[in-house]
Amino acid sequence: MRKQLWVDPRLCEGHALCLESAPEVFDLSDDDVAECVRQPTDELWEQATAAIDACPRGAISLIDDPKGQPVP
Repeated sequence: MRKQLWVDPRLCEGHALCLESAPEVFDLSDDDVAECVRQPTDELWEQATAAIDACPRGAISLIDDPKGQPVP
């Protein structure tokens, strides 16, 4: 099963450390909540993992894609 990144908007406090780690993957919404704007390519997984580790609230996680399909 393929994994995808997910940001829990209830936990995110908008510190934006994920944007520093993986600017091509994350952005802040109008509400200053981080969101995953694209799933990382193979080349960006290291940065995405750094973003998960950098989040002080643990708002970013890897979840199983139930369809097993790549997520855009």
